[in-house]
Amino acid sequence: MSLSISEYLKRGSATSKEIQAETGLSQTAVARQLRSMGGSVIKLKHGRSVRYAATQNAFGGNDRLPLIMVDAHGNTVIVADIRPLAHGGFYVEPLTGIPHVLLGESKDGLYDDLPFFLSDLSPQGFLGRQIAAEMASQSVDFPPDPRRWNSNHVGRYLVSNGDDLPGNFKFGEQAILRVRRKPVITTEVDYPALADSVMSGIIPGPSAGGEQPKFTAYCGDRAAHVIVKFSPKGGDATARRWRDILITEYHATEAIHKESFPAAETRLIEMDGRLFLESQRFDRSGEYGRMSMLSLQSIDAEFTGLGSGWPQVLDALYKKDLVSWPHVYDAEWLWHFGRLINNTDMHLGNLSFAIEGNVFRLLPVYDMCSMGFAPKSGGEVLPYRFIPPEYIGVNIGVDAFERIKLAAHDFWERVTNDERISDEFKEFLQRGNPIDLM
Repeated sequence: MSLSISEYLKRGSATSKEIQAETGLSQTAVARQLRSMGGSVIKLKHGRSVRYAATQNAFGGNDRLPLIMVDAHGNTVIVADIRPLAHGGFYVEPLTGIPHVLLGESKDGLYDDLPFFLSDLSPQGFLGRQIAAEMASQSVDFPPDPRRWNSNHVGRYLVSNGDDLPGNFKFGEQAILRVRRKPVITTEVDYPALADSVMSGIIPGPSAGGEQPKFTAYCGDRAAHVIVKFSPKGGDATARRWRDILITEYHATEAIHKESFPAAETRLIEMDGRLFLESQRFDRSGEYGRMSMLSLQSIDAEFTGLGSGWPQVLDALYKKDLVSWPHVYDAEWLWHFGRLINNTDMHLGNLSFAIEGNVFRLLPVYDMCSMGFAPKSGGEVLPYRFIPPEYIGVNIGVDAFERIKLAAHDFWERVTNDERISDEFKEFLQRGNPIDLM
């Protein structure tokens, strides 16, 4: 018995001739039946030929999931429909104004799994684990660890939370229908209570990646959306160490700003036995505006597949005409600087880019701190020790590296002169500036 067209297309996309051969139908009959299937069948152009693919409902919604982009003023436009395919994968059906990079490396909008710009939005890090635990408490289908989520888990989460995601995407029909919510106005006086809430499992605001405890907030007096990290309460070794690391992050951004390289705007606040590091978000603008933001991790997964190394991935993206040379240089400069301040956490998820036309633009660096001093996963706090690494360049020469060393020297001087650092950190730095000892 021959297959029906809908059954056949569940195996994969096919041309009209292939459908005719499999079903025994004439060209006219195939064309008539495809038309009768309406929007559940889409046309995929491959050169001069046309292939047909069947769609299916996904994530508790239908087979047409809108992708919305929000501009800096809060205006929205649907740039594509995400079409789940019956044989697996997704098709980004472009509409007016879609950046071409969203169509992927193949430039045809076809993906074997979730498009890279959606998978990047799944819950991650400290807050991501809290979100996953909350989702698991509501549905046994969701694992409590977001690292065990599959595409279906991620898609269902995005559809139900698609109007307040990192960056400037909204996803799903519900994101269009929901009334735009006015952000809750917060002041720094609220930070201690928000920190206590986070540590008790309450999630204020959307997810933000990274392993350190944090929350997001909107400071109405400055019209600024912020991410706030905080140290543990008290003065034990763990609390002192995390305070020191937050202080290094503040001074790293100051040293980077002095050299006119892009870094998040930060400030330190001491309150209620904690040290708070507030960073202004660069994926938000004013009260409702948003800016695009994609991690280098998601961009690499789609376009280069190298898996590690800021300089190596940026070099590969440059060769594909996806980033400009100044961004390649800036990213490698920041990477060298990070190595010289003992930042051992410069993975691809800790560097982000905006979509600018049909290329990517480097966004300000964040989480630039001396993470090599962090307590171990088991809680052990090791003595301070750091030997700066030697030069390993990709696109930056030795002369430029010497200038980066001067910026790192400035960083260590700033930290040394900060009266808030712990006694053990002071003792370590009194032995000499690590850059001078290279």
